[in-house]
Amino acid sequence: MPKQLEVDGVPAVLAPVTGPMHAGLVFRVGVADEPLVKRGITHLIEHLAVHGRAGVGTHTNSTTGVEHTYFHARGTAEHIAAFLNGVCAALRDLPAGRIDAEKDVLRAEAGGRRPEPRSMWRHGARDYGMPSFGERGLPGLTGDDLHGWVAQFFTRENAALWVAGDEVPPGLRLNLPEGVRQPAPMPSTALPVTPAWFAAHGDGVAWDTVVRREARAAVFANVLERQLLRELGGDSDDRPEIRTEYEPRVSRTARISAIAEAPPERRPALLAGLTGVLSAMRAGRIRDTDVSTVVDLTCAGLREADERGGRLPGQAVNVLAGRGVRGVEEAVAEVRAVTVDDVAEVSAAAYRAGLLMAPAGTTTGPDGWTAAPGVSEAAVTGRTHRARGNRGLRLVHGADGVSVVEGDAIRTVRYDACAAVYAWPDGGRRLIGDDAIAVRVEPTLYRDGAAAVADIDARTPPGTRIEMPPRDPERIPQPRRGWREVWGPARPNG
Repeated sequence: MPKQLEVDGVPAVLAPVTGPMHAGLVFRVGVADEPLVKRGITHLIEHLAVHGRAGVGTHTNSTTGVEHTYFHARGTAEHIAAFLNGVCAALRDLPAGRIDAEKDVLRAEAGGRRPEPRSMWRHGARDYGMPSFGERGLPGLTGDDLHGWVAQFFTRENAALWVAGDEVPPGLRLNLPEGVRQPAPMPSTALPVTPAWFAAHGDGVAWDTVVRREARAAVFANVLERQLLRELGGDSDDRPEIRTEYEPRVSRTARISAIAEAPPERRPALLAGLTGVLSAMRAGRIRDTDVSTVVDLTCAGLREADERGGRLPGQAVNVLAGRGVRGVEEAVAEVRAVTVDDVAEVSAAAYRAGLLMAPAGTTTGPDGWTAAPGVSEAAVTGRTHRARGNRGLRLVHGADGVSVVEGDAIRTVRYDACAAVYAWPDGGRRLIGDDAIAVRVEPTLYRDGAAAVADIDARTPPGTRIEMPPRDPERIPQPRRGWREVWGPARPNG
């Protein structure tokens, strides 16, 4: 059983391990805490805190997750203490001269990533929907913004420490600012009905769900992967990439994802196969041997992780959430108790809460699945502007918000539910609602469009504007070729 203690007022867990000593500091702050206009602030602070901190003979890393931010070091006790002490010192006095350089580093890192869209479709443009959005808030972040974020989240009361070793490193001083414990945000929802589906561009098909956080849910995730590999694996020379992920959350829930990647011509078959496996497991068609194999592998993995300290970060997260530590035998016993019937129950609950990402161009979802809303129920009232070159398209703006209407299809962003407004110097605007519905306003495409933009700017809620860099003139939509860009995808792309 790990030992619980305090280090400079920070709750800590300590356990001896086989192999090198390592330790880490976790804060209860992540992407889900960020409003869209400050998207990227936690990641930027993480980078600033570790810049130049790696010592000789020490392996260090740091990560910004959905709910937590981690700083980790492996090496001698002296090197670990020096790294974590340096992180705490940097958090108290962020290197202002590095802010612009680290913004450039983060932009370069983002160039190779494509945000996954499922979080946005499930939660909207807020809290747990933030992983679907790029770090668009970076350009506008100031030193004052960073210091305010540190004062709120990177504090002694909002941190926990883990140490995989015989003792706390001598000389470790967690000199953090005082603050208060920050609970995780409550997950919002943009899905009125589940199971639901949507179509999007991507490398394959995907599904996710939210269930209770418990051992049988983790077993279900791995049993699902085994069944998908068996049913969808294909020939060894043409095998799609299939994986499942189990992500525990502070709220005692867990997100389970299944992803199957393959060339475009194979995706319709993957979609049918994925939904077929989910339906079969929902009906209880689960192999005893799959469950017993996953249970055995999970228990072995728990014991191996316990020996090298791999369970300690999770233990620190539990302590930070107000829960106690759990010995490995208790965890193993919970997994050993999982039965086929347990996995079937989780399968049914997971199916009911599921969200399916189908290939772009899909027009009909599987039987029993409802299309996730990609348009709004109603338009605002106000002044109407007809589009040049497209008589069926119109822009409406008034005291309550902005709508773009084409036929029966409506997209609306209300000012009292506006997550952000992207603003280009040429007058282009894109308003993102809390539900992630986007309204594009291009003054070049509407009669008296400049007046519409001026009115929208005057009514935009304070603190929601994101200044965008100038666009190439060739990319500014024009009536003869650009009105379709106003309609575009149902949701913003990153």
